[in-house]
Amino acid sequence: MTLRNQFGSLAACAACTLLALSACGTEGGTPGGASGGAANGGSAGSPRGSGGASGSNAGSGAGGAAGTGGTAGASGNAASGAGGGAGSAGRAGSAGSAGRGPSDGGTYDANRDPNAPGILIHVRNDCPFEIWIHGAGNGGVLTPDNARLATGQTQDYIAPDSWSAARVTAFGQGPNAQGRLQQELDKVEMTLGKKIINYNITYVDWLGLPAEMVALGSGSDCKRVGCYLPVADVSTRCPNTLLSGKRCLSAGNYCSQSAHAAEQFCHALDDEIAECAASHPDCAGAAGASTPQVYGCSGFFGSSPKWCAALNRGMLDDPENGDITRYYENAPYNTYSEWVHDVCPGIYAFPYDDYGKTNESGFHACTGGRQLNITFCPAG
Repeated sequence: MTLRNQFGSLAACAACTLLALSACGTEGGTPGGASGGAANGGSAGSPRGSGGASGSNAGSGAGGAAGTGGTAGASGNAASGAGGGAGSAGRAGSAGSAGRGPSDGGTYDANRDPNAPGILIHVRNDCPFEIWIHGAGNGGVLTPDNARLATGQTQDYIAPDSWSAARVTAFGQGPNAQGRLQQELDKVEMTLGKKIINYNITYVDWLGLPAEMVALGSGSDCKRVGCYLPVADVSTRCPNTLLSGKRCLSAGNYCSQSAHAAEQFCHALDDEIAECAASHPDCAGAAGASTPQVYGCSGFFGSSPKWCAALNRGMLDDPENGDITRYYENAPYNTYSEWVHDVCPGIYAFPYDDYGKTNESGFHACTGGRQLNITFCPAG
């Protein structure tokens, strides 16, 4: 067999093959219907979330093994599906700044033998528009590459047991004349090895598509992580002037562009940086640094997670505090990361957002892993 590596060349490989497990299909519903759970503000029980309406829709359909329920709103309309594989039960209703929360219903499980070679990657498109999928990491590219998924369609792949620095990326347009997909919308990240699935969602560069990931395995950290903001809300709720096309750019991305270098937003933390350097011996190296370096955790802040996180969160006077309810309360701070944590609690919004073990990163490590489900636009 052959694998196309991340640089596009062909390399022989006898031990592992990245192959499509099934063609694109629309996930069917659980026979008899599955119920969607109710949402109460943000996901993962974040105290930053606000109260929400509940959704309790049933999913029904034929041909599916374990169904995908309707994406429930305040009133909830049932959804049905036919053909394809199986899916999770109904999504919960939208509410407050935190958007929708995950359901307590079932999760699609292909029931692969835990000792089977490779890890099943199950990708679903719940966006109200078609997307194209490209998955690549050290070791190869998922095939079929550039898979086109209409709303509700899925694609299964088998990734190798050892697959590091991998990303599954969704694009808004198909390949150009050179075969490259266009209009990158968003991505999720993973590293696979020894049947351990390390995975996370990141909005460090931008928030373009809300996403959900859940790994299946035997470990205690095989958990669901997701952003349940309706995709239409990305453009309407993106703060300041950060909207670029369909993506809400991170503060670090925005301020790294020379066109924005002189804007006040890109100097909002300059005084805090100077105070940090003058008042804290272990922050002295920050003297002369500027706000974009904090947003991007670069320069001095690239080797100082504590102070990078503290300044982004508005916690200069209490950098080790792990109470996330106190973050983003005392301006100035990174308003983009504040927004991300309001609408997508517990997901990376700047490079050292995992500092302090407050689970503001959404990183999980699923031991005994056999399957990883990825859904783009889980709230539609």
